[in-house]
Amino acid sequence: MVSSMRGKLATVAVFTVAVAACTTDGTPATTPSSTPTTTSTTTALPATPTTTVATTTTLDRRTEIEAIFQDLEERRLHALYEGDREAFQALFANPEYMTRSMGAFDMVEFVDNWQPPTVVLVEVLVDASSCIAATTATDFTGVFVGSEPRDLVEVVENSGGSWGLSYAGEGWACDGPHPLSP
Repeated sequence: MVSSMRGKLATVAVFTVAVAACTTDGTPATTPSSTPTTTSTTTALPATPTTTVATTTTLDRRTEIEAIFQDLEERRLHALYEGDREAFQALFANPEYMTRSMGAFDMVEFVDNWQPPTVVLVEVLVDASSCIAATTATDFTGVFVGSEPRDLVEVVENSGGSWGLSYAGEGWACDGPHPLSP
């Protein structure tokens, strides 16, 4: 309770009561006062030490990049499974890559009770504000009929504030003009 009153003054009242002493013959040596005497003093309480807890959150960039690839992969698979061409097309940052990818839209065959695989980030090749290139490992055996685990170089580009799939062909990883750009 004292610590909750930190920084405030506490008033301490000291009451003094006169005690009557008796003589050996039974008569009082002094006559007690009819009212008790009160003495009041004001004391400052000592300051309570404060503890500051730093709540700095360090964002693990590698985990953030992996989450970007995971999100795009899950959205891509759900669009393919649902046959939602608009949702599928909305995932691409490059219109030419999107057009080329649409050729495979109707050719995939899902296994029964499929679940999106976990995308594992193997290596970040480029990490820029507008483009991320990375090698990822993804096991599609529980998604597509006849698929195998694979490592891919994948590229995403930031287009209008959101990440989208981009062309990752041979030798291009955010390092110059996009090979499918006009």
